[in-house]
Amino acid sequence: MQKNKFIPLTDFPAYSQEEMLNRSREFYLLMKKRRTVRNFSSRNVPQKIIENCILAAGTSPSGANKQPWHFVAVSDPGIKRKIRIAAEKEEKEFYKRRATQDWLDALAPLGTDENKPFLETAPYLIVIFTRKFDEQPGGQKSKYYYAVESTGIACG
Repeated sequence: MQKNKFIPLTDFPAYSQEEMLNRSREFYLLMKKRRTVRNFSSRNVPQKIIENCILAAGTSPSGANKQPWHFVAVSDPGIKRKIRIAAEKEEKEFYKRRATQDWLDALAPLGTDENKPFLETAPYLIVIFTRKFDEQPGGQKSKYYYAVESTGIACG
């Protein structure tokens, strides 16, 4: 079995405690502004920006560094429409039959429901698929460990 060579991290900057404190505070203040967004602008976004975002997500940590995900950027209006129809069908089932009353009560202040017009408004939808195994030459399959958890981290 071939052992991969360990590559040490040599270009990591060392900061003073004061600089680390300032950077951590700035990062906290930025993260504190995060919000869930359910309305999107229809303003065009250059494809290269979407590609760079996907490249950044692809650097996320994953079980055994296997990166068990596949990203698809969808801009075609017809495909976005089909995604919206399928998503609203699933969401309607959730809101009408599967969600407990406690869950619905927790969602109520957010104003969410089965209607998802933003799926057609946003210039791109990024669809993320989890890969549970990799196919090797000769048809053999190798398992991805922590595939669902790793994909969740990449989505964040």
